[in-house]
Amino acid sequence: MRWATVLNAPKGNVNDDSCDPEECLFAQVVAVRLALIHGRSLQLDEDDWQLLLGWLDIGVPEASAGQQRFSVFHEALSHWLSRNTKALNKQEDIDCLLAIASKRVARLLHLDEVEHDILVLAWLALRHQPLRTVLVGIEASQSAKTLSLLLGHPANAVHQASQQEPNRLKSLGILGKGKSHFMDMDDVLGAGYLLEQLAPLLAQHLDFRCKGALDQMLHERLLELCPRLSKGDFSLASFSQVPLRQLIRDYLHHALAQGQRGANVLIYGKPGVGKTEFVKSLATQLGAELYGVPVAEKDQQPLSPHSRLGRFQVVQQLLAKRQDALVMFDEIEDVLNGSSALPKGWTNQLLEDNSTPSLWVSNSIHWLDQAYLRRFDLIVEVQTVTGLNAKRQHRELLAALPVTTAARDTLATQSWMTPAMATQLNRLAPLLDTKAPLRNQQHLDQVIQARLKAQGVTDGNVFSRLNNDKQIPAMPPYDMAWLNTRPGLSQIITRLQRRQRGRLCLHGLPGSGKTALAAHVANTLNRELITAHASSLLDAFVGGTEQKIAEVFALAREKNAVLLLDEVDSLLMNRDNAHQSWEISQTNELLVQLDTFDGILLATTNRVESLDRAVMRRFDLKVGFLPLQPDQLRNLLQQVLPIRDHARLAAIPHRHLAHRQLTPGNVRTALDQLDMRGLPIRLNQLMDALALEEQEQNGTRRGIGFLG
Repeated sequence: MRWATVLNAPKGNVNDDSCDPEECLFAQVVAVRLALIHGRSLQLDEDDWQLLLGWLDIGVPEASAGQQRFSVFHEALSHWLSRNTKALNKQEDIDCLLAIASKRVARLLHLDEVEHDILVLAWLALRHQPLRTVLVGIEASQSAKTLSLLLGHPANAVHQASQQEPNRLKSLGILGKGKSHFMDMDDVLGAGYLLEQLAPLLAQHLDFRCKGALDQMLHERLLELCPRLSKGDFSLASFSQVPLRQLIRDYLHHALAQGQRGANVLIYGKPGVGKTEFVKSLATQLGAELYGVPVAEKDQQPLSPHSRLGRFQVVQQLLAKRQDALVMFDEIEDVLNGSSALPKGWTNQLLEDNSTPSLWVSNSIHWLDQAYLRRFDLIVEVQTVTGLNAKRQHRELLAALPVTTAARDTLATQSWMTPAMATQLNRLAPLLDTKAPLRNQQHLDQVIQARLKAQGVTDGNVFSRLNNDKQIPAMPPYDMAWLNTRPGLSQIITRLQRRQRGRLCLHGLPGSGKTALAAHVANTLNRELITAHASSLLDAFVGGTEQKIAEVFALAREKNAVLLLDEVDSLLMNRDNAHQSWEISQTNELLVQLDTFDGILLATTNRVESLDRAVMRRFDLKVGFLPLQPDQLRNLLQQVLPIRDHARLAAIPHRHLAHRQLTPGNVRTALDQLDMRGLPIRLNQLMDALALEEQEQNGTRRGIGFLG
C-alpha cells in the first residue's frame, strides 16, 4: 500500500451508504418525532444528545453544556422539525430509495400495511446509527404505543406484528428473533438476517425506480437464502428402492399444475441411500427448479431452526405463483423436534399453507409427532438399493475415479457401498493422477478403511485384496451355462420373474452351484438376498430355533428379499426319525412358515433323501444339480487355463470327460490347491488336482490324470 492511497481517500460519512438526502431527512424526522413523542421519559445521556444534535446539525448552546434534560433541547428540536419539513407535501409518498425497495419487498412477501411500515422503520434504523440511539432510549414496554402514534396504526396491531411470538416479520427474518425479553425499542426493531441480506442493495446506487430491475435484483438476493440446487443425475427408473416413485411424480405434477396449497411429501431413509439425489431427479423429471433450505451460512456458520424455517417461508412467498418450482427441506430433525423448535400450532399451519410443493427429508420418522405426520400427503421410505440396480448406480457414480475397471467394479459391488459414499469418493478424482491407477487404489484403500473403521465396518482392504488376487488363479464370473440341472433353469428363472414368488428345493453334489444360483436369482429380480444357514438358526434352548426361523421369514417379507435356507436338511429331518419333541416342533414351525410365505424361497441340501415328506410337498419344484457334462467341463477349464493349453484340452476325448463326476466347486478347490502348493496353472497339474478332488468327494480311488 502507498501513502497516496491513504492520503487521497475521499471525505464523507462511511455510514451513509446511499447518500440519498431524502432518506437521511426521513430518518432524522423519525428520530425527532420519537424524541418529541416521549419527551421527558426519553432516556438519553449527554453523549447520546451530542450525537443526535450533531446529526441534526443543531448547535448546542454553551449554557446547556453538560445537561441531558429533554427540556433543554425541546425548543431546538421543535424548531428543527418545523424548518426542515415546511416545504414537504404531506400528501405525497416518501420517495427515497429505501422506501421504494421496502414497498417492493412487502409486495413480494405479501406483507400487510402494518408489517410494511415496521419493515421501513427497521431498515431505516439499520442504516442510521443516531436513530438507533433514540430507539435505545425508549423502553420496550412503550414500543407498541409509540409506534402506534408514529405510524397511525392500532397499538394491538403493532404489538402483534412486532413483538408477539411467533409473528411473520420474525419468522421471515425481517426482524431479529431477539432476546428472551426486550429491553428497549431498538431490540423490538432489531434487524433480522433477511433485512441484513437486503441492506447492501441500497449501497449499489441502482435506479430502484425501474420496477423490473428492482424486482429482478430483489428476487436474486432473496433466492440466495435458499439456493437453487443442481439437476439430478439419474432417471427415476434408477431408484427401484422407491416403489412409489411414479406416484410421487404424478402427485407433484398435479400439485404444480393446480397450484395446490399445503402439498407436502415426507422422504425418509438411512443416511447415504440417495434421498437427496432422488428428490433432485424428481424435480428434473418434472422440469421444475429445485430450491434447497440450507443448514449453514456461506461461511459455514450453522443456521438456527428459526432461521431455516424463516428462509423456507421467504422462498415460499417468492415462488408462490410459479408452476415450475419445488422446495426441498433437508435434515428436518432439529427444526421440527429439537429444543429450538417453534410452537406446534404455528408449524402445522406452515405445513398446511405452503404455496409451493415441498419435499421434507429426514433420516428417520420415529421421532416425528403424529400431528406433523398427518400433514404430509405422502410418506415414502427410500430403502437401501440392492441388486443389479445398486451396482449399476454405483458404477455410474464412480465413473470418473481413476482406478482400474476391475477395481471400480469391485467397489460397486461392496455391501457397504452407498450412493453417498460413491459420490464422496468421486470428488477425490481430480486430486488423483490418471496415469497411476494402481497407486490411486492404494491411497483410496486407506481412505476407505478410515471411513469404514469410523462406521464400525470391518470388511475392508478392497483394493489390497484385488491387487493380491492378480497372483491367485480365480474362477471366472458366474455363468449359468456351467450348471447341469434337472429340470433346466432358463424357464424357471423366467417364471420366477413373472410370478414374483416360488419355493424351490435345490439338491445335489456340494459345489454344483446351488448357492450361486440363489445369488443369481436375487440379482436378476433386483432383490436383496437373505441367507440363513441352518447352523445359525439352531438354538440350544427350547423354542429358540422356532423363534429364529420365524424371524428370518419375517425379515424376508419386510424387505421383499429372496430367502436362501442353506443346508436345510439340518432343520427338516424326517419326523419319523425324531427322538425329541423339539425336533418335531422345529420342523412344524418351518412347515407353517413355508405355507404362509408368498415370496421367493430357495432351500439347498446335499441329502434330499433325508427330508420330511410333508416338507417336500411344500416346494413348488425340486431342482437336481448334477455333475458337469463334458462340454460344460471343457468350457469351464478353458476359461481358467492359459491359451497355450487350449489345444491339448480340446484333444481330450469326450468319453474321458463324460466319466468324471465334477462340479464348478471342484474346479475352484483344485485351483486353490495348486496355488497353495506353488504350482503353475497348467493342464496336467489341474487335471491331477481335479482327479484327487473327485476321489475325495466320492470316497473312491481312481487313476491319477485324465489322459491315462
